[in-house]
Amino acid sequence: MIIQGAGRMDTVRDRADVIVVGTGSGGGTLAAYLAERGWDVVMLEKGGFHRAEEFSQREEHAMADFNGRRGLDATVDNAVFLNYAEAVGGSTVHYWGDSFRAPTDRLERWRSEHGLDWMIESELDPHWEAIEQELGIHITPEVLFNENNRLVRTGCEKLGIEGHAPPTARVDCIGCGWTQFGCAYNRKTSQLITTIPRVSKTGGRIYSDARVSRLMINGGRVTGVEASFLDRATKSATGTLRVDAPIVVLAGGALGTADILLRNVEDDVVGRRFYINPHYFVWADFGRPIDNMTGIPCAYVVHGFRHVQRDDRGGYGGGGYIMLTNHQSPGIAGVMLNGIGAQHTERMKRYRNLGSLMSVIDEDHPGRVFLGKDGVRRTEYNVQGVDQQKAVDYLKNASRIFLAAGAQEVWIPDVYGTTVRSEADLDRIGLRSVQPNAQFCAGSHLMGTAPMGTDPSDSFAGPTGEAHRVQGLYVADGAALPGSVSVDPSLTIMGVARHIAAGLHERHGRAGA
Repeated sequence: MIIQGAGRMDTVRDRADVIVVGTGSGGGTLAAYLAERGWDVVMLEKGGFHRAEEFSQREEHAMADFNGRRGLDATVDNAVFLNYAEAVGGSTVHYWGDSFRAPTDRLERWRSEHGLDWMIESELDPHWEAIEQELGIHITPEVLFNENNRLVRTGCEKLGIEGHAPPTARVDCIGCGWTQFGCAYNRKTSQLITTIPRVSKTGGRIYSDARVSRLMINGGRVTGVEASFLDRATKSATGTLRVDAPIVVLAGGALGTADILLRNVEDDVVGRRFYINPHYFVWADFGRPIDNMTGIPCAYVVHGFRHVQRDDRGGYGGGGYIMLTNHQSPGIAGVMLNGIGAQHTERMKRYRNLGSLMSVIDEDHPGRVFLGKDGVRRTEYNVQGVDQQKAVDYLKNASRIFLAAGAQEVWIPDVYGTTVRSEADLDRIGLRSVQPNAQFCAGSHLMGTAPMGTDPSDSFAGPTGEAHRVQGLYVADGAALPGSVSVDPSLTIMGVARHIAAGLHERHGRAGA
């Protein structure tokens, strides 16, 4: 049952076997698993509940309605835009549906560096297989390629660069092109239309517009949560909600989970490592109209640079990122493109001619999440050190791909107006292009703020997902991942959450019984 809290001024009390805070990749997956095995589940979501018919496919509406901080969240220096959703369904409401299993080498790292011995394919594959079946995940078919996707594929094939169509979470997608503003046709299999209805059918209660303010902790054990109902327009508190349960699972995303923990738990690991997979964007003018909007944003992924290469001295020699084909709506593209006045106007007039690639940088240097002196959750993140070298390498290789595909010009949207027309121009791209605020940079793969691990001095939660210092308190979202996945993390988060749910059920059965 969806219980919309928007503007409610009353006081509500509830009780459950388990409280799940957050309804996205982690929360939705875990809650559905437990609910269908007899657990009485209550879910709390800070954002609102939106039906398909409410998704207008207009960017100004979507950014205000369900993007975090109305689509205006950024690091303290405004150098990095933070892109996430707050809605029933979490960030899967606006995600692109790319659904990769965690690479084998990443699981190996998490086993060796963090003691998470269960992070092996034999343990996670059954969970991923179940999720892929439930969400209809399949390799993106050719019919969903737009011309930008095909041009990038052509460029990669000419240069001998590895790339392929990604697995995508869609069923009978019509290729409208507006996936990041909520699917108005219920074809993208977000948690909104998959796991959340399954929880509701079992008798679970999903409270929307409910911001958790307090974890109730007694004698080192969590006993429930207190929350406020929110006025959706002003985000001010109206009524109150208290839910009692012996188990609380935080799954509000790397930022939402960190925010709650920073206010309620003394643990300096929280927020210490904040991974975002920095996104830089390259634009290519093909001198003619191309189809850059229909289909899906990412029907082709460039994987040939995922692994870092070393030079003869052991230093950085290239790689450390993947590239995603992407299309951006006119308003967002207008923010990304450089230039002012007549120059910017001219570039926007060529919008239909533009292809685009986006980086997913597997960073070595995370940022941090903290509470400011005013009590507001804030973030610091700087692309620095070898990560800047990765960004420059990406900009050059993305430019090469577009040139090979026939682009007339490639635009590096930095403040210097760097333009590439031939291989000889690639030397114009340097470290100055990736300094803070030199060009638009974004992060949407948010991870690591309350990580799992065996060492309490270096992790918030143990291998089961339970907090080291608070019994009954679990983390099961991007915050729980020990570091960057190096690909879109959504399916990894779902698999980890399902593993945590299976462990909970095995140890406790129906918690209230």
